[in-house]
Amino acid sequence: MLPSPLETGRKDVGAGMETLLSDCLEVLAGATVIHLPAPPSRDDMPRLQPDTRLLRFHGRRQDTQLALTLEWTTVGRQMSGKPWMLEEVPLQEPAQALAQVVRRWPLRQQYRQLDSLIPKSPERFWQLLEGLSIRDDLAATRHLDLSQRLAEEEPRCATAWATLGDHLYRSLWVNPEQAGIGLNSQTHHAFLKAEALVPGHPRATFLWSMMLTDTGNQNLALQNLKQATRLRPGVPDLYLGLAYAGRTSGLLEGARRALARRASLLGPLASPTSWFAETTYLYLGDQEAFSKELARAGSLRQDANILFYKGYFAMLQGEPKRALGFLRAGSEPGMAPTPFRDLCRVYRTYLEDRPKQGLLQLREIDEVRGKLRIPDGEWTFKEAEAYSLLGDADRGIDCATRAFVQGFSCAAWYEASPFLEKVRKHPRWPMLRRNIRERQAVLEGTFPPSAFEP
Repeated sequence: MLPSPLETGRKDVGAGMETLLSDCLEVLAGATVIHLPAPPSRDDMPRLQPDTRLLRFHGRRQDTQLALTLEWTTVGRQMSGKPWMLEEVPLQEPAQALAQVVRRWPLRQQYRQLDSLIPKSPERFWQLLEGLSIRDDLAATRHLDLSQRLAEEEPRCATAWATLGDHLYRSLWVNPEQAGIGLNSQTHHAFLKAEALVPGHPRATFLWSMMLTDTGNQNLALQNLKQATRLRPGVPDLYLGLAYAGRTSGLLEGARRALARRASLLGPLASPTSWFAETTYLYLGDQEAFSKELARAGSLRQDANILFYKGYFAMLQGEPKRALGFLRAGSEPGMAPTPFRDLCRVYRTYLEDRPKQGLLQLREIDEVRGKLRIPDGEWTFKEAEAYSLLGDADRGIDCATRAFVQGFSCAAWYEASPFLEKVRKHPRWPMLRRNIRERQAVLEGTFPPSAFEP
């Protein structure tokens, strides 16, 4: 699917329509959907299957009605110089327009659940597209009231509930002061509603698995993902979710297989995830693969997450000057995501020999993160490493224990990370190590490597 505009007279909600059409393609046709910034190049074309379909659209709103022009082609048609095929969907109510699109697209419909994916009200259809177009965490938080109202007014629309869950999840990350009691349960409820309406809803399942993993419930995340992959084995993000839940549980071989499955689905069009740096390879000890993954991710974006891991990896390779350059860049005001900007600043104090300032910053971060409803044990582990590097083994073991309680139980990296060396000399380390290994063993019994494959 290629970037496509959909003008409403006030704003372009093409990104929202892309997401909605992706949901429809994945749920109704079991398709593997890949979003590309531009058509595949002439060099890429020969490496793709000839029947790989390309889709783009132009749309417009008039009152509450929708008109769409869809353009379809295949790699084979492109290589032979044939023109794109056009499908004109004239102005009509959005539900009718989408039904016409589904009837005409060149894919076999496996499930008949379109009514569960789109709002019944034409006006609320456009509200949904606005919500689906949001990509920024703060913007999602500002939109929460509208997302909540939409889900309540369209209780049979799985897409509305998935969007509400997405916006609630994002708000849990960036707005701890307003993350009141019950917001966690509201988020779970939203994803549950989407799943109940459309079992195995790919986007809802993936986002919910991310939240479950971030809050230390990898067991349920893996169960949900496995059920979804049985229904939708061709959705790449489901395997990304499996890898995330797996790596943070220490199930590294399973995580590696999930990533291999994702790569096989994406083929030559594979690109790094925009959600996080893929540390599975790092924990496996495959530094070459991790380096390649970071380079690919860095070619797409230079946010605080990627810059932190570039600095972190340079430190692991014994290149402090290079590491400092990355961490300084990631520390700049305005860099996002904020948690990784904070980590960049702390690790930078270590390289600049300012341990007291670094420890002070870490304690301030702890105070803020203590209010979050999304603790993210893997991130907390990076705090533990920082405490260890800066010489405070007591706080380091406290933080490492907290990371374990929050769900990060990758025994291999607890035991191998050179940054955690001082913590591993602490009197409380043997008990923590035993607890980590015991939890990992339980999950290994439930989710062997074969559970991460279709």
